Amino acid sequence: MPSENTLKYRIGVIALLMSATVINSFDRASLSVAVPFIIKDFGITAAVMGVALSAFFITYVLGNFIGGVLADRFGSKVVLGVSFTIWSAFSALTGLAQNTTHLILMRLGVGVGEGPYFPCAVKVIGGIFPTEERGIAVGINSAGNRVGLTLCPLVMAFLITGWGWRVAFYVTGTVCLVWVAAWVVFFKDLSRAPSASGVEKPKAEKIKWGVLLQNKAIIGITVVKFTQDFLQWLFLTWIPGYLITGRHFSVIEMGFYTSLAFGTAAIAQPFVGFLSDSLIRWGWSVNRARKSVQVGLQLLSATIIITGFTANVGVAIFFMVLAISAESACAGHIWTIITDVIPEAYVGSVGGLINAIGAIAGIVSPIVTGVLVTVTGNFQLALAIGGGSILIASVFLLFVVPSLDAPWYDALGVKKVAAG
Repeated sequence: MPSENTLKYRIGVIALLMSATVINSFDRASLSVAVPFIIKDFGITAAVMGVALSAFFITYVLGNFIGGVLADRFGSKVVLGVSFTIWSAFSALTGLAQNTTHLILMRLGVGVGEGPYFPCAVKVIGGIFPTEERGIAVGINSAGNRVGLTLCPLVMAFLITGWGWRVAFYVTGTVCLVWVAAWVVFFKDLSRAPSASGVEKPKAEKIKWGVLLQNKAIIGITVVKFTQDFLQWLFLTWIPGYLITGRHFSVIEMGFYTSLAFGTAAIAQPFVGFLSDSLIRWGWSVNRARKSVQVGLQLLSATIIITGFTANVGVAIFFMVLAISAESACAGHIWTIITDVIPEAYVGSVGGLINAIGAIAGIVSPIVTGVLVTVTGNFQLALAIGGGSILIASVFLLFVVPSLDAPWYDALGVKKVAAG
């Protein structure tokens, strides 16, 4: 590793990344909190709103893959800084929307900016953290996602109640731009730096995409990501609307219970990463440790089905919090698995591709949910399909994805690149 890669440096980097993840998830989820108010102002149906919610993911899908490739080529510092500026600006401009078309255009812009973020972040983590530290590093960074989702309903509810949904977007979008200055000043990209011995890292060979896209390992992990993400995007885009229209909560009650769910998730994510790393230190293989944790979380996530079919509000909230927390930990832990098996030199490109395909679920899930709610008049079938989707993920992880104990260099059609 480069001589600058000290423990103090790694702590500083993960703190900076976590704060970015907080903002990333906040800006992504802000529209879902404003859904009931925008539906009323624009006079649209839940199905039409579902299309607006899914618009983000159209450009997000492309941004993941393109951003990952750019990060491998130009480094995470430049790509992440530019993408952060783009998504914050478009989030602020959302307040100017006068109709559904305007709203869709703003969300497409947010998707362009947010797409490269996670491939860039995972590339940074995979490049500076050793295997036995990656679980907790990814867990801490992913916890920022749920911290953002915890803060979002509270902050947006406060701003919407006091000044309206438009002002809420103006304020939250512009304030977040301060982070870019901190990133430019404090982050040093060590991905191309020489190791402590002074030896440069070998340059990555070109990925053989034809080989990659036919490989069982990559196909399996991509299906896992997609089926997990279907439930994740249901949570991120429709849970506030579910609590208000499905459970008849006030906007303040919605903000409290949504924040409770994602706040619990923020605590769960680093704990799960620590547990996963600890199992390896205690002698478990990487395959056994990572898969056992992931499948357990997927099974807990599926309990969202109970929320949809119970009449007891307390029981519904309990399982909603449990499912969101478990799914959130799933979403973070899958990136630990990706960094374990994808060589550092390719993790931006390959991780970006996997996340891009997974993000297609973000296009499908909000629309399917909106249509089902419009047709059935409730959220029961939508939540049942979401829970069933993540059960499919557990089946693929156990029976399709091969052992995680050795990096999948052959799957990429390239030779192993030394860590440096």
